[in-house]
Amino acid sequence: MQGMMGAAGRLLVMGLVMTGVLVAAVFAGVGPTTAIALGIVLTGLVGLIGVGRRPRASAPIEQVAAMEATLEAAAATRQVEESTAVDAMAPPLTSKAVDPEANMPRWRRPSLLEARRADPSRQSPAYRLSMKFSDSRADSPDVRVIRYAVVPLLDRPDEVLGVELADLESGDEVLLVGAQGTFIEVTCPNGEHGWIHRTTIAARPMSFGNRAGAPEADDALTALLSARGLI
Repeated sequence: MQGMMGAAGRLLVMGLVMTGVLVAAVFAGVGPTTAIALGIVLTGLVGLIGVGRRPRASAPIEQVAAMEATLEAAAATRQVEESTAVDAMAPPLTSKAVDPEANMPRWRRPSLLEARRADPSRQSPAYRLSMKFSDSRADSPDVRVIRYAVVPLLDRPDEVLGVELADLESGDEVLLVGAQGTFIEVTCPNGEHGWIHRTTIAARPMSFGNRAGAPEADDALTALLSARGLI
């Protein structure tokens, strides 16, 4: 409606301009053709000026606010979708740390040794006499010496499921009874019987009475150990 009223106003102004030009031309004695041409030119200029000054239609404030809210919502939704896609592509975080002692034997794990030393029930005197065989088994070729401190004596040849029966100290003697895998079945001088790891023992030098050297005895001992798969 406002546009129609503006167009009608422009036509009215153009008509008044044309009429004024023709009246002025009559009083000035200008020819009809020249007056009409001049009137058309001035009328066209007035029409162009009116069109150039016409105000542009602006969108209502409510529509602009609604468009801005829609754009913000779309941007927020796109940001959430991108974040979800990045999280889905990221590798899962492992909450379980790798234990550096997982592949170590129990008797060599520093944490276990430290716990044993700190346990009051396992505290022993600073010096303890090594267990030695004093009967007929003392001269047996199957006697070995423990070469590590705090070597566990297990009830079965299994580091995980085995139950610890006692702790053997460096210098203790054990009598070899059998073997299974990396474990050796032994008997202690105090009567304890169980399994220890093969690498915790060392061969005990045999004196064979008062004889300082006996090469044939050493050869026989080496042959016996090799036959049993202990060396």
